[in-house]
Amino acid sequence: MPRKPAPRDVVTLDELMTANEVADVLGLAAGTLANWRTLGLGPAYVKLGGRVRYRVSNINDWVSSQENESAV
Repeated sequence: MPRKPAPRDVVTLDELMTANEVADVLGLAAGTLANWRTLGLGPAYVKLGGRVRYRVSNINDWVSSQENESAV
């Protein structure tokens, strides 16, 4: 009888981080991220059961989009 596939065989989830974890990594206050969510700024987020989580890939994409070339 074939084995039942493990969830990892079926679904690959991007790692999720809390607002506090993201704030620590980016050197921001968690309140700044909350304000940005209200204003529609900052990295994309997911709301799960009323809890805000950020996908690592969305944070990386957002940080990359913030890059500016210096005017020389």
